[in-house]
Amino acid sequence: MVQTYQGYFQEGRFVSPQTKSIPEHVEVYVLVTNNAVPAKKTKAQEQREAFEAFFEAVSKAEPLGEEFDEIINSGINFTGELEL
Repeated sequence: MVQTYQGYFQEGRFVSPQTKSIPEHVEVYVLVTNNAVPAKKTKAQEQREAFEAFFEAVSKAEPLGEEFDEIINSGINFTGELEL
């Protein structure tokens, strides 16, 4: 019987999203398609990119100015229930 598994090689190991395992000591043929598979990012990499994008956006934002200071000084509380 012939079975097909789709995946890619990463650091010398076969990686596949399929959960089936290949039995030990069976003959295997590898077909290389030359279609690049995008590298999967780790959670830490995704979080770092999100923080970098956030800090870049904040650095480009205009200062809040006097209007914001007036709102804060008028007693509006942004940390709890809305107070007017």
